[in-house]
Amino acid sequence: MDAARAARALAWFTIAVVAVDVIIGAQAIRLTSQTAVAVHGFPFIDGAVAGSAVMGSLIVSRYPRHPIGWLLSVVGAIGAVSLATEAYAYWIQEDDGPGSAAVGGVFAWISTLCGGQVIIAGLALMFLLAPDGHLLSRRWRWAAWLTGFGALLCLLAVLTTPPASVRLYTDETEMGVPRQLALTVGFLTIIGGLIASVVSMLLRLRRSDGEQRQQLRLIALAAALPTLGVIWMVVVQALNGDRQTWASSLPLFVSYFLLPIIFAVAVLRHRLYELDVFINRTVVVIAGVAFAAVGYTVLVVALGRVVEGTGSGFWLSLLGTAVVALAFQPLRRSVVRLANRLAYGQRAQPYEALSDFSRRLAHAPPPGALMPAVAETAARAVSASGAVASLDVPGGEPLCGTWGDASGPWDHSLQVRLDGRVLGTIGVTLPRGRSLDAADLRLLDAVAKQAAVAFRNTVLASQLAAHVDDLERTTRQLTESRLRLIEADDAARRGLEAAIARDVLPPIADLPARIGRVRAAVGAGDPAAGIGALVADANTALESLRDLSRGVFPTQLARSGLEPALRSMLARTAGAPRLTVDGVAGSRFSPRVEAALYFCCVEATRAGGDVSSLQLWLEDADVHLRIERVDPRGLDLQAITDRLGAAGGTVTVDGDDLLVSVPASPALAETGAGVSPGR
Repeated sequence: MDAARAARALAWFTIAVVAVDVIIGAQAIRLTSQTAVAVHGFPFIDGAVAGSAVMGSLIVSRYPRHPIGWLLSVVGAIGAVSLATEAYAYWIQEDDGPGSAAVGGVFAWISTLCGGQVIIAGLALMFLLAPDGHLLSRRWRWAAWLTGFGALLCLLAVLTTPPASVRLYTDETEMGVPRQLALTVGFLTIIGGLIASVVSMLLRLRRSDGEQRQQLRLIALAAALPTLGVIWMVVVQALNGDRQTWASSLPLFVSYFLLPIIFAVAVLRHRLYELDVFINRTVVVIAGVAFAAVGYTVLVVALGRVVEGTGSGFWLSLLGTAVVALAFQPLRRSVVRLANRLAYGQRAQPYEALSDFSRRLAHAPPPGALMPAVAETAARAVSASGAVASLDVPGGEPLCGTWGDASGPWDHSLQVRLDGRVLGTIGVTLPRGRSLDAADLRLLDAVAKQAAVAFRNTVLASQLAAHVDDLERTTRQLTESRLRLIEADDAARRGLEAAIARDVLPPIADLPARIGRVRAAVGAGDPAAGIGALVADANTALESLRDLSRGVFPTQLARSGLEPALRSMLARTAGAPRLTVDGVAGSRFSPRVEAALYFCCVEATRAGGDVSSLQLWLEDADVHLRIERVDPRGLDLQAITDRLGAAGGTVTVDGDDLLVSVPASPALAETGAGVSPGR
């Protein structure tokens, strides 16, 4: 027989035994009486054991080796046997049913053997193993052993008790002190194991996320409901003279009836993500009803003793209702917060999380803290396993922040917009089987709207910082360039003075004296000897001066333009480099542009190497100059860069070629704009 068939057989067996229990119970007492409902729990306990076996069968059919499924099945079957034998024993011992007192004792003994200790031990193991059938860790094995040891003590105490002597609802059972002690210690040990199991389950809930968290939330609800039922029973029976009535017992029996169903839903993972509102409202209603009932009862009992016999019962009830209602208002906020925590888990009251996010944004966090904060808020708002927030920075690298499992891909992403402009994106990764509902989408949209203003401020701050950096860099470059120009001007002036003293002044240093001598000789009637030498020396000095003026600003450049000045300069250069122009013949540029290009040519020819040719052309309103076969080692590239920078130009070294580009004068557009280079 396979596992599913065995579980189904146990379920049918349990249902049959429960039917027998109902039939026998109907013979002994009226099923709608307070004894049947308040004391024996009919029909809730019968439904709970039958439901336990059925739910266990469903789990085993899906997961044949799941311990929770088998525990539910076995606990249901044993509980049904306990109920049926208890009903028959009650019929014999309390209502003179068919059978001797010894037979009634045996059935009572069987009911006790399969009674509450077995059910509670099974529950402890289920809480310990939920939801996947494994312990939280190997360190929690002691809780299982503790529960098993307690069940074993109870079993030994009952097994060693004479069956015929067992009596229900009386102290006449012949157990003896050792057995009674073993039963008490065993039951307390089982309770200790149950408490340890619930603690283990709560720790597992705290560490869980995604689908497992949804399962454990349901199981935590399954633990909370019976606990509240027990508290309710204790409080009510303390107020009504320790009588077990409908009002005291019903919450506990209903919670026990729901327990196997909740376990099965959690293990089978059926529609887990639609239970948020149910859990939220259930906690609020239970807390409200419990507070109202306890508060009203205590208040009425206390005031009733004070005003007893005054005949003011109506006003007493009205006063009690008003006082309880007013007292509940301060408690309501805490109850709602607790309900939200239980319903939404790590979302921790979603809209309060948004409020916390708003407070964080109010402190204007830096980008390094803002982006992870946005990602964390988005992830916690929708119980995502990971999230990313990215901000597009114009002209820079995007800013990103992540939270949780940020490996992607993103199951859902939305754009962060402000005034129709896309500032960035928020993406979330959802646990397996998780999907976003309308409420989740609204939460994400709220996060995006709150983040939009912060994103815009961050972009503006980044742009401002970039502008400040650019301004500082430009100011620094201008300062350095100005210093270099001053130094270059001083060096050029000193070099010009030295060159004039070396090349220009020697031929004409004694020229005035020689001219005086020639004038004196001519006045005396002598021949004008030496005039040719004077002219030759003067021409030599003039040529030397012209050579020096080529690197400054030759008169020909201002008078005739760039092309004639370059051709004249190249004609006096060794090797006579070739000049090719295209589209700029006869055109004039601004003096600054012409001077910058002329200076580049002079520096290139002075740098050494074997300058072979120069190409000058106009393209896209820029004047381009290419000088081939320049020696980069002797080139004062910084001086060229500074001179071109003053005219808005750039220089590039391409191997042994020099490429220069300078914006042309606007007045030149009609003479040659748009002409392609001639190569």
